[in-house]
Amino acid sequence: MWKKIAIAGATGAIIVGAGSAALAASGSTSASPSSPAAGSSSAAAAAGHGKHGKAADRLRRAVHATWVTEDKQTKTFTTHDAIKGLVTAVSPTSITVKAADNTTETYVVNASTKVHTRANKAAAAIADVKTGDPVLVAGTGTSTLTATQVVDAKK
Repeated sequence: MWKKIAIAGATGAIIVGAGSAALAASGSTSASPSSPAAGSSSAAAAAGHGKHGKAADRLRRAVHATWVTEDKQTKTFTTHDAIKGLVTAVSPTSITVKAADNTTETYVVNASTKVHTRANKAAAAIADVKTGDPVLVAGTGTSTLTATQVVDAKK
């Protein structure tokens, strides 16, 4: 259940963020308390959005992330991964994305991978995604990543 909620919430964040959202705050510890991302002086807080506005602001600026969820019924853990960037390679079975910080990740694409376009939120096919397109890819796995969602922000 949590996995579905996390994926649905992440997909919503991607679409709402107008191509600049990501799924989770970066794992980086380089943000200082005085930085807008971590401090109370962020634009979201100034606009009156409070604690949730600051978190949403951080999500919109994230370029890649990894997080783990637990299935409360089975007590199993799932590692999730997401990256926002430009497609450097795409085929019917894989997609490679390079983020703004030069991190590159390759995901397996299979029949369960959902591909969407940001412009009209319509279902699409991996064949519609081209090298150079700005995308957000979310998936699961540790040593081999499998794409669960691909959102093409250009289309």
